[in-house]
Amino acid sequence: MSMRPSHALRLTALGVATASLTGGALLATAPQSAAAPPRSYTVKGIDTSHHNHDATGKPIDWKRVAQKNAFTFLKATQGSRYKDRWFARDFKTVSATSLMRAPYHFFDPKSTRDGAAQADHFIRTVRAAGYSGTKPGELPPVLDVESVWVKGKEVCPKALRAGQLDIFLKRVKSAFKVTPIVYTRASFVNDCMAGKGQAFKGYPLWLARYGSGAREPQSVPGAGPWTFWQYTESERVPGVPGPKNTAGTADRNVYRGTLAQLRAMANLGSTSTPPRPGTSWPTVKPGQRSVDVTTVQLLLTARGHATKADGVFGPGTVAKVKAFQKAQRLTADGVVGPSTWSRLVTTVKTGSKGTAVKALQHQLTANGHTIIADGVYGSATTTKVKAFQKAQHLTADGIAGPSTWAALVSR
Repeated sequence: MSMRPSHALRLTALGVATASLTGGALLATAPQSAAAPPRSYTVKGIDTSHHNHDATGKPIDWKRVAQKNAFTFLKATQGSRYKDRWFARDFKTVSATSLMRAPYHFFDPKSTRDGAAQADHFIRTVRAAGYSGTKPGELPPVLDVESVWVKGKEVCPKALRAGQLDIFLKRVKSAFKVTPIVYTRASFVNDCMAGKGQAFKGYPLWLARYGSGAREPQSVPGAGPWTFWQYTESERVPGVPGPKNTAGTADRNVYRGTLAQLRAMANLGSTSTPPRPGTSWPTVKPGQRSVDVTTVQLLLTARGHATKADGVFGPGTVAKVKAFQKAQRLTADGVVGPSTWSRLVTTVKTGSKGTAVKALQHQLTANGHTIIADGVYGSATTTKVKAFQKAQHLTADGIAGPSTWAALVSR
């Protein structure tokens, strides 16, 4: 979404380090990092409304959008009466693609201060379009809470009350049996809610911050850091109609977790992922932050190059990777590609202990086979490995060798 009258959407999200999926939401247990640019996140998506159609009057080619994106949020309603005129058509078309999707509601206290009335309007509208919140591919519904536009100026909505937001969220959660997402900004909570973001505590947050480089959105006071980051409102997206048959612009977002975690949030368990015909080692390099970086760090430690396992590929990790590569007589470029991966992974099995096992357990969780990362390869880990191998059409022997490692990290 972009900051336009009757359209703006800003969500706040929760972090993913050592995270767990609870009630459909990704809840954080680790502090927010502030040093990774949007390009370091691999799971991307867009959000849209009728504004993405207004310039041309043409429909969005959602199949084409799905080629470069994993998810989308669609504006459905605003206030207690307004319905986005493109929502029903877009939602129907999106639902026939691989895009994970959800509707959003722009909270407009100018229309009514009654959170229940706005919630009921939203629930009726999205149900009529076929959204249930629990179908495969459906992400949790979204509440958009942000500034309003008055005579071309962005101002705080005077009638906004935290209690009405609480009523809305609880009513929507009860209707769809899933924890909603909240879109807002830390600056909005500070300026318009006196810094009292407790109303959003426990909800996944989608935050906006544009043109910030590696500066991620600030945590929402009383609620926490982001799960989704809206990093621009003007990126050209193939499939979105633009003038003279060019690609139009749309709001672009990243998801803080792995694709497997987002699929779990969208009611797509790991078993619903079709087996890959083959696997390839990913390239992990400086500036990235992900579970793969954590895996590299833990495996480096297992190989005698002790590295802090914080999931951030910073200067310290670069130095350790180069040292490992030099010891292995590889090109010491600090980038973990196929040749480095093949030397870095180590076969582990029932009875093994240490950081390599912990790396394996992190990867199992990232692939939807949740397990405590305690570094002990016991019966529970063996069971999870066998389940993963079976899902990937590998030999289900419970031993994590090179082929299993490659399948794990090539999500």
